[in-house]
Amino acid sequence: MALLSKQIHKTRSFQYLVLGLIGAHSFLAFSPFDLKWILVLSHAFLFHTVLFSNSWRLAFYRSFAWGLGYWLGGAGWLIVSIYYYGNTSIYIALIIILLMAILLSLIFIAPISLIRLVAPTHHVVVKIFLYAGLLLAIESMRYFILGGFPWLLPGLILIDTIGQDIIPLIGVYGGSFIIYLISLLLVYGYKYGGYKYTILGLTSFIIFIPHSGYKDTPFGDGVEIAIVQPALDPFKKYANSYQTTIENSLLNLSTQQNDVDLLIWPESPLPYLNSSPQMNSFLKRTDNLPTIISGGWDYQDSALKNVMSILGTDQSYSKRHLVMFGEYIPFENILRGLIEFFNMPMSSLEPGKANQPLFEHEGHQILGLICFEVAFPLSFLQEARSANFIVNISNDTWFGSSYGPYQHLQLVRARALEYNRWIARGTSDGISTIVDNKGTIVSKLEKGIQGVLRGRVYSVDEDSYFTKFGFLFAPILSILSILMAFILRLVR
Repeated sequence: MALLSKQIHKTRSFQYLVLGLIGAHSFLAFSPFDLKWILVLSHAFLFHTVLFSNSWRLAFYRSFAWGLGYWLGGAGWLIVSIYYYGNTSIYIALIIILLMAILLSLIFIAPISLIRLVAPTHHVVVKIFLYAGLLLAIESMRYFILGGFPWLLPGLILIDTIGQDIIPLIGVYGGSFIIYLISLLLVYGYKYGGYKYTILGLTSFIIFIPHSGYKDTPFGDGVEIAIVQPALDPFKKYANSYQTTIENSLLNLSTQQNDVDLLIWPESPLPYLNSSPQMNSFLKRTDNLPTIISGGWDYQDSALKNVMSILGTDQSYSKRHLVMFGEYIPFENILRGLIEFFNMPMSSLEPGKANQPLFEHEGHQILGLICFEVAFPLSFLQEARSANFIVNISNDTWFGSSYGPYQHLQLVRARALEYNRWIARGTSDGISTIVDNKGTIVSKLEKGIQGVLRGRVYSVDEDSYFTKFGFLFAPILSILSILMAFILRLVR
């Protein structure tokens, strides 16, 4: 038995399985679990097995195996959307999730193996900073490729720790750089028995000491808001008989909030277009309500778009970052019609343009972000500088009771820290919340509850260092690291 076990440990397939399991456990570092240290150790294991592989090809296979586990564990909750709400069989749902994880691992994780090709003969400290910079450059690919999928960025785990004070300075990407540095210190401390690197790496874990939170008195003008969370059945949304139920639920929850300045409805709560006769009829029933900002569907420039609008006005914003498979189908000519999941309503949208005007309401400039657009740190910098506060609407109904909504909320808190702006977040069935400019959850309405979250968001005019200059940290460091890698390869 012992001999068999020894032989199994020697097999490549078993090594890949172990790496996949280690990668899969990384999701425990993110919300709602928040076991921060797991991500550092998981990355340290990955970097060790990549840097000290016998060949680049072996390093590629190992990083791919770890990445496959990383995405299956971290984004595997999407199976709820595909199987339960996408009306597919469990087997097809599993295949889709596996293919998604393979694609994400190939594009966003496996390139980590490229650091194996950079072997400078300089001091270990030089290697550590060089590799951390290259890893940051690879991480940045999540922002650009496949329409952008900056989910599960390592720097997010600094939220609720004393390390979160780094985020308003150099952003979540800067936080990721710190995580990579700590992991690499542990790798070299273990590899060479260098106690000083090990001690430095372990000492760096103090960055995960819980943050006591800020209790600053809010400043600036405030806006009284009411976030409506209807928590209705998504399966019935497009049934004709359910239209009245949706309308009445929104109105009944809203009519009790006549004393607020702004009502916030979630992403696309109604089953028809903003320009439809049904909407015109429905708007007449909202005449006695406060100003409403709501999601919806509309045709603009002969294309269907996911929009956020101040109802009854011409102020509208079109979503720029669309959700793959949910709002657009890649390789549409091949996949469209293949299974029912690829024919979901509103799955053929066009993205909005950059630099759209902010919403204006009673002298306040409001930046609107729809759904997972809040995951993009760099896309809305210019708008954030001009905004007094942010409204983020989403339809997290499709996430079910998974940990997806908690990961989504973690992203909201990161943007509040980076931009130094309050964020009011309204969702269809939770988690709706008000987050202050320090990333603190002021109040929230939990998942699955029908109700209204009332509160006050405050206008902040002072930009964070990140929005002024800190956003340059990651790209400059990445470019310098790539240039240094090329130079070291030439002179080695």
